[in-house]
Amino acid sequence: MLGPFESYSDALLAACGRILTKPHASAGRADNQEASTFWRVSSEYCAWVYYTPDDQYMVSKLTDQSAVDPLHRLKTCLLPSTVEDSRYPPNSIKYIYALHNHPFGSSLSRGDIRFIVEQGSAHGFEARTKDGVVRLSIVAFFANDLSKPACDGFHQYVPVTGHIMKWTRERNRWSCEQTAHVSWNEDATDFTLRATRSPCFEKAR
Repeated sequence: MLGPFESYSDALLAACGRILTKPHASAGRADNQEASTFWRVSSEYCAWVYYTPDDQYMVSKLTDQSAVDPLHRLKTCLLPSTVEDSRYPPNSIKYIYALHNHPFGSSLSRGDIRFIVEQGSAHGFEARTKDGVVRLSIVAFFANDLSKPACDGFHQYVPVTGHIMKWTRERNRWSCEQTAHVSWNEDATDFTLRATRSPCFEKAR
């Protein structure tokens, strides 16, 4: 576990640094001539950022258990639906971010999108915290430099707004771009992705 943290952004960035420095968390660029080898040895790690009754944010233990689809070169980290923290009753924990890394830095998959909507149905899509109402989201971290992996950015999907965003860091300054919008059909059994390219006008929560 990591924490406690005073803010969800502090917890998110601490988790980003921890996950991307784990062994084989980054595989570099997908067009690298050795990409297939890098992918085979790569690992996805995942965790929750959650909010406690003590008004603090925590990062759960990491897991690296994955489902692998070699045909489409996909690895999906199997994040448990609930956090085990013996200090608090299970129903007192509030779920904020589902975190994982994408070894090639790719955007969120359709499986990622479905997963966080399922978790929202189980835990709620918004959580009331000391910082106000915080929206549940799923995050995929990436590193740009395979030789020196660091927290260079992340993709984020917020079900409440439907926005998929790409956050990038350069010289310790963060910028955000909305890259897609998710629209679910009436019975919420399927969705479409519409590519966009616009600034994020407010901080995603």
